Amino acid sequence: MWIDLGLTAVSAAAFGLAFPPTSWLPLGWCSLVPFLVAVRRGGALRALGLTWLWCLVAAYVVGDWFAGSVAEYFHQPLPLAIALFFAVFTVMAGPYYAAFALAYRVLARRFVLALPFLAAAAWVMAELGRGSLFTGSALFIGNPWGLLGYSHADVLPLVQVASATGVYGISFLLFSVNAALAELVIAARDAARRRRALVACALALAPAGAAALWGAAVLRGGVDGPLEESTTVAVAQGNVDIGSCWRSDAYGENLGVYLRLTAAAAERERPRIAFWPEAALTFFLEDEPLYRASIAGLLRREDLELVTGGPRAFGAARDRFSNSVFVLSPGAEVSARYDKQYLVPFAEYFPLKVDALRRNFGRIRFFEHGEQIAPVPTRAGPAGVLICNESMLPEAARERVLAGAAYLVNPSNDTWISDVEYTEQQLDIAQVRAVEQRRWLVRASTSGPSALVDPWGRVRARTPGLQRAVAVGEIWPRSDLTLYARVGDAFAYACVVVVLVAVLWVRRAERTLS
Repeated sequence: MWIDLGLTAVSAAAFGLAFPPTSWLPLGWCSLVPFLVAVRRGGALRALGLTWLWCLVAAYVVGDWFAGSVAEYFHQPLPLAIALFFAVFTVMAGPYYAAFALAYRVLARRFVLALPFLAAAAWVMAELGRGSLFTGSALFIGNPWGLLGYSHADVLPLVQVASATGVYGISFLLFSVNAALAELVIAARDAARRRRALVACALALAPAGAAALWGAAVLRGGVDGPLEESTTVAVAQGNVDIGSCWRSDAYGENLGVYLRLTAAAAERERPRIAFWPEAALTFFLEDEPLYRASIAGLLRREDLELVTGGPRAFGAARDRFSNSVFVLSPGAEVSARYDKQYLVPFAEYFPLKVDALRRNFGRIRFFEHGEQIAPVPTRAGPAGVLICNESMLPEAARERVLAGAAYLVNPSNDTWISDVEYTEQQLDIAQVRAVEQRRWLVRASTSGPSALVDPWGRVRARTPGLQRAVAVGEIWPRSDLTLYARVGDAFAYACVVVVLVAVLWVRRAERTLS
């Protein structure tokens, strides 16, 4: 038992080290081997316990910022934040990986050569479940953070497969190699079985190699249109503290920082659009003519369009609020707006009416869900907006592109976390979104890194993290649709079907023999 606990803990820690900031990429191909070996030993209950342990350790190593950031954000004691960490990952990850572990044990009883692929399909089933099953529901949003495929977001030849399969295809390729290596370990003392395991390894490596070769060819041909179709843009990163909660005493604060950063970039680079992050405006834009006049002075002088995040008050009594992104003309008139659709439970809205954790920003008590998915018109073409955590949802980016988005914009408020581990992982996620949809993506973060990502996942311009900076570059509008944009998560759902059919076949075969 102690050996299995050790194997599981080592596996989970190694899995986390494949992600930024360490990014030990070889671990993505082998870190799950000890866990898979441990799950195959002993009974089903032991396997479930080991899976729960793996979930918690892996979640901590991938995101050890979670507890401290939550404690600061909600002004709660650290022990309560740690308890919340255990609860979140027990509920939002544990059941899906438990289903994987049970399916994997059943499949291993009958399959040898096909087992790496069936195990990878079961892993994709778990990732799909925790990533999208409850997205858009009243209580939860999907938790597709720390998926195996994101660990290799910078391995661009491999990542190109996401244009057909989404991030789940990358996870499938990585996991199939892990599963094949696990078979080699398990078969170490059985010569006949070891030969079959070697064949399974060769079969598992073939799709990954083919995908990487195809991706390399795609990257060689990955160029955008002529220069005259491009638009020069600037992304201002203020790296200013608006507090762990939205406060009335921060009303209007930090506007000068963004105006100065944008003015300096405009004088040097002559951009046509400036992008500011989520929550860059700490006031109600439509209620403040003096603040708008300050913005208009810069925009008119430099002939700039501004895309910026800020709160919006609406309703007859102006007591309802949305987390919004505004498109401002050079006269600082609001020409378009997007209201955040996928809010974070207990941070932006409160499904269970838990009053103790609510934040305050002036009169704001909580935000309401937006309904618009149509892109907002800008000088660079229709922009699909993904505010903060919405970039983690591949279905949200797909909705924007199918609605006509020519590029994607990801304004984000990351100041309250201020951890390079978190922000680098969020940039990796944004890179995969760009590849899935073959769209330029503008990431505007409060604390960085902010970046311009091309449709093949290459970061063309970026700022350093935790600094005040500006990223400037060119983006191109696109209208083509990838296979992933057309069919969505068909690959992942096909994995679910294959696993269910295979498990039922094994159980039926075993009942027949008995």
